[in-house]
Amino acid sequence: MKNLLGISFLAISIAAGAQSFEASSNPVKVEVGQPSETRSVVEKTLDKSPDVITLETLGITTVPKYYALIIGVSNYQHSGPGLDDLDMPVKDAEKFASILLQNYSFDKDNIYLLKDATREDIINRFDHLAETLTEKDNLLIFYAGHGYYDKPKDFGYWLPADAKTTSRSAWIANSTIRDYMSAIKSKHTLLITDACFGGSILKSRSVETVMRRFIEQYKEPSRKAMTSGNLTAVSDKSVFLQYLLKKLEDNDDVFLSAPTLFSRMYEPIMNNAPSTPVFGPIQGAGDGGGDFIFIKTKGGSNIKK
Repeated sequence: MKNLLGISFLAISIAAGAQSFEASSNPVKVEVGQPSETRSVVEKTLDKSPDVITLETLGITTVPKYYALIIGVSNYQHSGPGLDDLDMPVKDAEKFASILLQNYSFDKDNIYLLKDATREDIINRFDHLAETLTEKDNLLIFYAGHGYYDKPKDFGYWLPADAKTTSRSAWIANSTIRDYMSAIKSKHTLLITDACFGGSILKSRSVETVMRRFIEQYKEPSRKAMTSGNLTAVSDKSVFLQYLLKKLEDNDDVFLSAPTLFSRMYEPIMNNAPSTPVFGPIQGAGDGGGDFIFIKTKGGSNIKK
């Protein structure tokens, strides 16, 4: 078992360099910090053994398994006007995977890093996760690549490596992603996207963060998403992703919830990017009000391809 040092929240998908129609972003209310009751829980656990912290704080008898599906698409098979190759997504995906492996409780056998993935690659991995994960497991999904939002139809898409501008047959609709989020029977899933993903997933949603005791956050299932904006385009070099990676890498807290992570990212992003980041439940995917928890570790190992 790894040397457990602390806990943080997440789950994921990121689309850098997305194409989209113009649309306004939803406002987000963020209540920064934790109530004194939660701080006292953290302080009381600091001197205990790592296993005791995990079991007593989360109210579980065994340390759950953490899975990550990390997707980066930089090179497009049918690139051209309207579908340029991107410099950063694969690099960002690799860095994200490295941070999870070096700092959080993800085993090398449970991290799947897909580089320049096609639609078939992504769907096959979703199917594998749906067949493998149980209600005791936790899942993080990350997507970096092009995304697209069709405003008249209110359809959002990921554009995998085999996407074409002349046909949408290889595109992955947000509704398909949402269906997989519901079908994958993980306890907690956090999806992080850096593109126009909010049209059909977080539509008309804003979030007011209320911190609770961590045992309550883990008790109920969750299906949440964190995005760089609602229906807006983002650049290849993402400010959202820059601060996401920085806040995860610099985190020293024993407990870091997804709402707290988002609150730490929110102001720097607003100060340096034109879009408004959004955090909230994925509609229709089975969110029960809980939150996904990462367990902080030291060490590291190879990433499973």
